[in-house]
Amino acid sequence: MANPGLIPLAQAEGQGEVLLLRQAQELGFPVGGTWVVGLWEEFARLNNLAERIAWLFQGVFGVRIDEEKLVLAAEEAKRAVRESYLLPERAEAFLETLEGKGPFLVRRAGEGTHHLARNPQEALFAVKRLWAEAFRAEAILERYPALFPSALPVLVQEVTTLPPLEGGLLEDPFLSLDLSQALGQRVVAYTWEGTLLRIESVHGG
Repeated sequence: MANPGLIPLAQAEGQGEVLLLRQAQELGFPVGGTWVVGLWEEFARLNNLAERIAWLFQGVFGVRIDEEKLVLAAEEAKRAVRESYLLPERAEAFLETLEGKGPFLVRRAGEGTHHLARNPQEALFAVKRLWAEAFRAEAILERYPALFPSALPVLVQEVTTLPPLEGGLLEDPFLSLDLSQALGQRVVAYTWEGTLLRIESVHGG
C-alpha cells in the first residue's frame, strides 16, 4: 500500500497542538484516535499551486490593498485547491487506512472549528475543504506578507458519535487543570463524550 499520508499521533512530529496532544497521550490522558495529515506539500507541488495562486494575487498588494481584487483572488485560489487532486494511490491508501473507522472530526491543528465526516471518504473531502479555507481573504491577510502557507497540519480524529457543529466540544475545567499541571503550562482541554480531542494553549495554538 502506498504511503497514506496519515501519521498516527504517537508518531507525529510537529509543534503547537500536535505536540500537546502527543504529550497528553504519552502521559495517559484519554486522547481520541488522531491522525495528522501530511499530504499538503506533495499536493501543492504536484498541482503547481504556489505559482498558480501567486499569479492570481498579482496586483492585489501594492501601496494599498485592492480589497475587491483580494476577494476575487481568494475565491479563485480556494477553487484551485478544491479542483486539484491527490495522487490516486495516495487517496486510495488514505481511505484504506481509515476503512472501518469513523465517524470523524476533521480540523486544522490549533483551530477549534471542525468539519464532520461520517466515513473515510467524507474525511478526505473535508481535508481538501480545510486546505481551501486557508486561502480565505481573512486568512491571507493574517499571514501577509506570506501568501502561501508552507504547512497546513490537519487532524483527523475518530469519535463515537458526531457532536454538533456549533458548541460540540466542551471545555473540561478539571481536565484542563490536570493537563496544565502535567504539561507544565496552562492549557484548556476540550472533550466530547469524555474523550480529549482538543488542547488550546494560552500561548496560542
